[in-house]
Amino acid sequence: MTPDEDSLCPEDHAHWLFAVMYLGYNSMLEAGDIYLRSIGLRRPHFRALYVIQRKPGATVREILAFLDVTQQSISPTIKTLITEGFIAQKENLKDRRSRHLYLTEKGLTAWHGVVDSQRAHLKQAYQTVGFENAKGYAHTAYAMINEKSQRQLDVIWKDQTFFLEDLKP
Repeated sequence: MTPDEDSLCPEDHAHWLFAVMYLGYNSMLEAGDIYLRSIGLRRPHFRALYVIQRKPGATVREILAFLDVTQQSISPTIKTLITEGFIAQKENLKDRRSRHLYLTEKGLTAWHGVVDSQRAHLKQAYQTVGFENAKGYAHTAYAMINEKSQRQLDVIWKDQTFFLEDLKP
């Protein structure tokens, strides 16, 4: 028996799910926010740290591509991270106008502090729903990504997926 389109995703379910996904995502982010506040940073700082950790030597252009933000909005964030010692920049020897960004030990510690708290939040949710449901959630979230978002994902996860069933302990 194949459900028709409307019974697969009824309108009330869709509206409820939009709210659940939004609030669930925000709850996970808030777990990291607590750590960020303790070290004097905010989410925009972590977003930059995240890209740089996933792609050491990232340029500002790559950070802009992944985050889909403007140069004006990211510049103060990058400046703060450099000034506070969370990231280091190195000149591109081929193009001196281009800078490559790397996490310092302090930056890596900050990155781990946020990711570990968010991962604990996600792990607790996965334990609540069980392996099969957690696996299905990852596939559903991935299937929701449009072409533009796929290009953003490719900036740091080019041709890589990490579905639970693909990971071997």
